[in-house]
Amino acid sequence: MRRNINAERAYRFFKEAERLDKVFTLDEVSDATGWKLSTVQAYRSKKWHRFIRPSNGGYVSRGVAYLTEDAFIRLHSQRISLRGDLLRPQYGPNIDNLVDKSREAALLAIQIYNNPLVSFRTYGFIVQMVIGFTSLFHAIFERDGIEYWYKDEDGTPKEVDGEYRYWEIGTCLNEYYKGLTTPETENTRFFIQLRNKIEHRYLPALDISVSGYCQAFLFNFERILVKEFGDYFGLGQYLALALQLSEFSEEQLRVFRKVQAKHFQEIKQYITDFCDPLSDEIIQSDRFCFRAFLIPKIGNHATSSDLAIEFVKYDLNDTKDMGNYEKQVALIRSKQIPVADQGMHLPSDVVRLVNERTGISFNMYHHINAWRLYKVREYSPESCNTKYCQYSVPFKSFIYTEDWVNLLCERVQDPDEFEKIKLFRRNK
Repeated sequence: MRRNINAERAYRFFKEAERLDKVFTLDEVSDATGWKLSTVQAYRSKKWHRFIRPSNGGYVSRGVAYLTEDAFIRLHSQRISLRGDLLRPQYGPNIDNLVDKSREAALLAIQIYNNPLVSFRTYGFIVQMVIGFTSLFHAIFERDGIEYWYKDEDGTPKEVDGEYRYWEIGTCLNEYYKGLTTPETENTRFFIQLRNKIEHRYLPALDISVSGYCQAFLFNFERILVKEFGDYFGLGQYLALALQLSEFSEEQLRVFRKVQAKHFQEIKQYITDFCDPLSDEIIQSDRFCFRAFLIPKIGNHATSSDLAIEFVKYDLNDTKDMGNYEKQVALIRSKQIPVADQGMHLPSDVVRLVNERTGISFNMYHHINAWRLYKVREYSPESCNTKYCQYSVPFKSFIYTEDWVNLLCERVQDPDEFEKIKLFRRNK
């Protein structure tokens, strides 16, 4: 094939500019390659638009470094069509296979999690993401010449069924992060342990509790994938944003809790126990648990074609941006009109809410026993523990807080604790 000297020069120019994160002009590209400015302008829009992007009055190179020189040169052939396999970076058969395996596992994890017909979605997501992460780490180690298998004391590779015993995800994690504790490492460890806990249990309601951790798990995977192997391998090109329901109804939550109250409480306790030792910096990081509000975006015109949903970086350490977000949220909050005893509940309401939220038969007799057992109040207004109870003059009755409802929901789902409530007898 006839050499394209100008394209070779362009490849070296863009690759070096990308390495230095340099902003350049099209005139500079023309001088460096020997092409006329008009040719450079045409190539920028027709051949290089995937890599050469406007920035600060000039242009920057993004992604050329991950192309082979041969692939870049073939872009300039008039016979070639711009196909994905042409642009794909090549790292060698073993590495390429591991990268493909990791991406396919991650895409399958997303498919499982977003499929409304799948009930056991969280466990399926975790299993596939662990496979994806493990394969991704193996690809990185294979590329970097790191032996990612266990060895005997004499250095001989350990084998299982005639195959090397390769590192599991926990060992890979320690090698990649060199023993550091980061939001990413703790998010991954969270799922390694959670997978073992739910392996033999049917817990669809778990999806509600760990969705933020799942989203961070996926984001962390893609960040490493793109960082190590290039933008070409990003998953976003294959995905649409999953549609969301407005909320989980009380009936859905009631059924979930009734069917699996014991095991669900075990998982909730696991999450609490896992998070308690972690620093505030890790807990608040979106790389440990991704938290988001879905807020309607109001456009200037009904036919506006801009993005319906946008992700914004929410950094607790950036006080300027945080202040702006707080102002924006304040502008869209519903106007709150002061209401007497707002957020408080009559005893009959407390009984109803505990029944609805737990699916457990809880009656007024149980409620009376409960406020006596936990010393929430006596019979005089001044006896109230105000965290849970207050006396309402207009109602001429004791009323109860949301904290009291939540406490009762927690206690009645513990069989031993509920038995204490039912059997409580006040000392006379």
